[in-house]
Amino acid sequence: METKLSFTLTGQEEAETSTRFKGVVLQQNGHWGAQIYTNHTRIWLGTFKTERAAAMAYDSAAIKLHRSNAHRNFPWNELTSLEPHFQELFTTEAVLAMIRDGSYENRFSEFLHFMRNSKLKSKTMLGGSFGKDGVKCVELFDKELTPSDVGKLNRLVVPKKHAVQYFPVMMEGSVEEMMLEFRDREDGVWMFRYCYWKSSQSYVFTKGWNKFVKEKGLRAKDVIVFYRCEERGERGERSYCMIDVVKHGGDGDVELELGLKMEEEEEEEEEEKKVVKLFGACIS
Repeated sequence: METKLSFTLTGQEEAETSTRFKGVVLQQNGHWGAQIYTNHTRIWLGTFKTERAAAMAYDSAAIKLHRSNAHRNFPWNELTSLEPHFQELFTTEAVLAMIRDGSYENRFSEFLHFMRNSKLKSKTMLGGSFGKDGVKCVELFDKELTPSDVGKLNRLVVPKKHAVQYFPVMMEGSVEEMMLEFRDREDGVWMFRYCYWKSSQSYVFTKGWNKFVKEKGLRAKDVIVFYRCEERGERGERSYCMIDVVKHGGDGDVELELGLKMEEEEEEEEEEKKVVKLFGACIS
C-alpha cells in the first residue's frame, strides 16, 4: 500500500508549486505569491490574486535587483521598457515596498501619464528656429531661476525629477561630479560642472554657471530651457544638448535686488560680529 505524505503550509512558507512563471508560488488559499532571490537571500514580494500579477511583480523587482540581465517572465514591451526610468526615481527599498503594498502599478501609471503629457507638450522645431537648416530640437524641461540661482552662491539647483530623467546618473559609490557640455543659440559652447551634494540631496551646476549668468545677464524669474538637438547639414550629423534663455519682463529685477540685499545684509552682520574694540579703536 502506497503511503502519501501531506504538509500544511502557512504564511510565506508556501509550497514551491511548479508554475509556468519564475518566482511565482501557489498558496494554499488559491492565491499566488511572488518571491525573488538576490545574493542568496529570498525576498518576499507579496500575495496576488492572479498568477499573472505575481509574475509581473517578479519582473518589476528583477529590474531593480538584477538589472536587465535577469530572466523575465514576459518580454519587454513599449510600457515595461520605461520601468527602469521610473525605478531610477526611487531606492530599492521604496520599489520593493510599492510592490508589496500594491501601489506600484498606480505609481507607474502616474509616471506613464506624466511622460505622455511631456511628449505632447514638447516643442519640436525644424529649420530656421535657431538660424540653422536641418536642426531638430526637442524640449526636455525648463526652470524659472530663483534669486539664489543667480546670486552669490554661484550654483544652479537642477530639479531632482529632471536631473535623474535627463542627465547622466551618478550612482552612489561612483563619480559624484562630471563636466556636461551644452550649446546656446549662437552655437557657443558652455561647460558646467554637474554635482550631487549628499548633504542636501541636490543636483547642481557649479563651475561654469557663474560665467553663464554674467554673460547672459540672467536675473531672477528668467527661465532657462534645456533641449536635445539633432543636426543634419554640410558638417554631417551631430547631436547635442542646448541651453536657452527666456528673459522675464516683470518683477524679476525687484526680486533679485531683494535677494541680493538680504545676502548683503547677512554679510554685513557677519562682518559686525568679527569687529572688536581695543582701547576705543575698532579692529576687525
